[in-house]
Amino acid sequence: SQYGLCFVPMGFAWVLNIIQTAMVVKARLKYGIKYPLLYAPSDHKDATAFNCVQRCHQNYLETVNLVMISVFTTGLVYPVSAFRAGMSWVLSRYIYVAYALGNPRYRLPGVLLSRFGEFWLVGMTIRIGYKAFFGSS
Repeated sequence: SQYGLCFVPMGFAWVLNIIQTAMVVKARLKYGIKYPLLYAPSDHKDATAFNCVQRCHQNYLETVNLVMISVFTTGLVYPVSAFRAGMSWVLSRYIYVAYALGNPRYRLPGVLLSRFGEFWLVGMTIRIGYKAFFGSS
C-alpha cells in the first residue's frame, strides 16, 4: 500500500538526527562546552559558533515529533501527499544545517522551506478533521 511511503521521511529524519547529534558532540569537544550546559555562556569566546550548532539541533528536536506524527496520521487518508509533505520538511531541515556553520542568518532558507511542509501537513489535518466533523461529502 502507499501508506508505506510515510516511513521514508522518518528514515531521513533518523539519519539527520544522528548527523546533528554528532555535530553537537564534535562542537562540545572543539569549543570546550561541558555538560550540563545546553548553550555556551554569552561571555565564552566561541559562544556564537557553538550556540548555532546546538540551536540547529534543538530547533530540529522541537519540531520533528509533531511533524512525523502528522505525516503518519494524515498518511492514513492521504498517503502520497503526506509522504511529499514529510519529505519536503525533512529535506529542508538538511538545508537548515547550514545554520551550524556559525551564522544565524544561514538558517533562513531551511526555515522558510520547512514551513511549506508543515503548512501542507496542517492543511491536510484540518481537512480530515473538517470532513470528520461535518461529514464527508
